[in-house]
Amino acid sequence: MARTAYTYDPRFLLHDAGVDTIRLPTGQVLDPEPRSASVRITRRTAQLVANSGLLNDLVQLPARAATSDELRLVHTDRYVTRVRQLAAAGGGGLDGGLRIAHGTWDAAVLAAGTAVALTDAVLDGIVERAFGLLRPPGHHASCDRSGGDSVFNNAALAAVHARRTRALRRVAIVDWDVHHGAGTQQVFWDDPDVLFVCLHQDGWFPAGFGGATQIGGATQIGGPAARGTTVNVALPPGCGDRGYLRTVERVVAPVVRQFGPDLLIISAGQDANLRDPRGRMLVTTHGFRDMTSSLRQVAADVCEGRIVVLQEEAFSPEYAPFCTLAVLEGTVGVRTEVTDPFQGDSELTQARAELRSTLDDALQATIDALSDHWGL
Repeated sequence: MARTAYTYDPRFLLHDAGVDTIRLPTGQVLDPEPRSASVRITRRTAQLVANSGLLNDLVQLPARAATSDELRLVHTDRYVTRVRQLAAAGGGGLDGGLRIAHGTWDAAVLAAGTAVALTDAVLDGIVERAFGLLRPPGHHASCDRSGGDSVFNNAALAAVHARRTRALRRVAIVDWDVHHGAGTQQVFWDDPDVLFVCLHQDGWFPAGFGGATQIGGATQIGGPAARGTTVNVALPPGCGDRGYLRTVERVVAPVVRQFGPDLLIISAGQDANLRDPRGRMLVTTHGFRDMTSSLRQVAADVCEGRIVVLQEEAFSPEYAPFCTLAVLEGTVGVRTEVTDPFQGDSELTQARAELRSTLDDALQATIDALSDHWGL
């Protein structure tokens, strides 16, 4: 069996988004509620992995902090300094409502460095595949701004490192977070050697996107120097396992195969899941496992199995850990004895059966936009 690396470090939890406090017109305050990007989700996921039996099939590698030079592969000095200084001052608001804590700097630098270290482990042949249970996530972060809950763009840093430092010819990034990976798209908009494929809920986040011609729309296919290397599939709400698997089969896998990367990176945000409070996509553990397995096979066919899976967002403490475990199972190619916690639930059964009638329209919009670049 091919060796798979796994990294989790409790120091990732130093990025604590805190609580939401709502003050009423009467002056009273409701009981504080943990923000949706809670440390509980990452902690519960790590506990589930540790008790699933899967660690026996994994090579556990230590986390490491990114160097200043590594952060500058993607981010500006000014932005890096802003994050460091705000965290040192005790935390506060960054961009777009992101709250950072005193420990955010240490967590974010550790997550970024771990993404690079796992990439090196794969490229050095220590392992064939790797999974990083990272926090904070990264795909909303652009070169000079944070976004969503992202601080440094872990996947982008791994990709740029692989090309510039390790001299890889081409890298592909597949992002299935329910929200559009606008930061990653911006970083590679004019780079013909990095393929960015993004599956996301149409018109959801960030603000001001949706529809064929806006951010994340099907006709956004890359800048003048890189036409066709940005692939956006804006999926209709509620298309579930069958919709995502059809998208992988009809668009994602064919494009990645034709692009022929030397490394495949997955931005794995499991907030498209059935129970997520922010998404409406109804994907189950079965869907996430099957998507990962499909892309593992693509990697085996085009880049000697080299695949790096990096955790992005998920907001359901009850279900996201199980979906992430399913992704890890798909990465390794092993099923544990852990079952879907909602097995037998009528909602789970229905979610697995869902397939929106407008899905084919969404896929066709992407296929039409890419017709001059890929044979789909």
